[in-house]
Amino acid sequence: MDVPEASDVRVRIAPSPTGFAHLGTASTALYNVIFARQNSGVFALRIDDTDLERNRPEYELLIYESLRWLGLDWDEGLDRGGPDEPYRQSERLDIYKQHAVRLMGEGKAYKCFCTPEELEAERKQAQAEKRAYKYSRRCLTNPPPGREVFTVRFKVPPGEIKFNDMVRGEMTFDAELIGDFIIIKSDGYPVYQFASPVDDAVMKISHVIRGEEHLSNTPYQLMIVDALGYERPQAYAHMPLILAKDGTKMSKRKHAELNLSLYREKGYLPEALLNYLALLGWNPGTSQEIFTLDELVKVFSFDRVQHAGARFDWEKLNWINGEWIRAMSDEELAERLRPYLPRLGEGTIQRAVPALKTRMTTLGDAATLLEYLWIDPPPPTLDETQSTRVRGARDAIAGVDWEPEAIHQALMKVVEASGEGPNKTFMPLRLALTGKKISPPIDYTLALLPKDVAMKRLDRVLG
Repeated sequence: MDVPEASDVRVRIAPSPTGFAHLGTASTALYNVIFARQNSGVFALRIDDTDLERNRPEYELLIYESLRWLGLDWDEGLDRGGPDEPYRQSERLDIYKQHAVRLMGEGKAYKCFCTPEELEAERKQAQAEKRAYKYSRRCLTNPPPGREVFTVRFKVPPGEIKFNDMVRGEMTFDAELIGDFIIIKSDGYPVYQFASPVDDAVMKISHVIRGEEHLSNTPYQLMIVDALGYERPQAYAHMPLILAKDGTKMSKRKHAELNLSLYREKGYLPEALLNYLALLGWNPGTSQEIFTLDELVKVFSFDRVQHAGARFDWEKLNWINGEWIRAMSDEELAERLRPYLPRLGEGTIQRAVPALKTRMTTLGDAATLLEYLWIDPPPPTLDETQSTRVRGARDAIAGVDWEPEAIHQALMKVVEASGEGPNKTFMPLRLALTGKKISPPIDYTLALLPKDVAMKRLDRVLG
């Protein structure tokens, strides 16, 4: 793969604010940021908001918030400004109209007055004749008189469309299979296939890095670029789709894991999510699996991106997130935990961190593990053997300093004396203190409670 001149690299993402910010947007942004940083280039954020019925300002805000949470900041965009303002497509309508008028003036586009019913009749006719549908060019050769409502269609030239894809190599499409397509709708708004390549050309985007679902759009967009006489992007890269675990295509309706907000709510670290997304469809060729963004910038290459879709794997993400949690300093982890533990003071969180590190998959797990600190669980019913274990433990810790190490030493003496092992000895203690079978290590489970509260919970199960 040819290495571009660093100063020439300009990349972008252009999400649509028609729903929650999703995993695909984050993945595409990540690869664009990596490539821009590798080449000292510019990463721009453009908003494709020409879908009037589905656009929502709150969805646009979610895009900004999600990308910032992930640390994928942009160099140019709506709130940053830049040489190609505005960066919202709904504010660039005059630009698209000017380009459409130019194409019509040069005979490369034309008005189409056909009604939806007439176009549907054409499609049904093609279906009956068992042929692929292409617009008949009726309005190019013999437009119906007396009509005022029209769309603008691009006149597809004959020949082949070829381009270089940094993932898939040389790509070729036959223009004969593509009918004249609409570029301006009857309401005056451009379609995606027109606005996107016009913006890329005007903004001098050098490399278009996006999802595989856009691969079939590329020949349409390159025909527009060529017809307008603009220079093409140097290359495209169509990244593999993120698939569900069963190999099917993900949908917003069926797959909650597409929603980026979900990961923040559950307590996944942004660094870990980026790490995981980078490995979806790409591998470094080594055994290393934990990467910082800076490390990804050093080692990422499109040469090692797979062509097939990448299956989303919760277990792998959870493992990576756990590794990132355990690698954090206690001070930083305490800071990250604060939003998930609003009922606990800073001191309690800091004391809990060493114990939580070994038990957490996500930051959200901390609330489940520690809720016994603010919720008094109902006392469990213990059998005689379990009560004996609790009584022995209670007596052993009654006079010790209320710190994990002192508690641990006292309890281990109980374990050694019983000959039954830690699990059998500690399980009834956990049930009495937390109401659960899973908690932080038992010495921390006790030490995080005020001593009088802990002893009271043990005493009440003993009757």
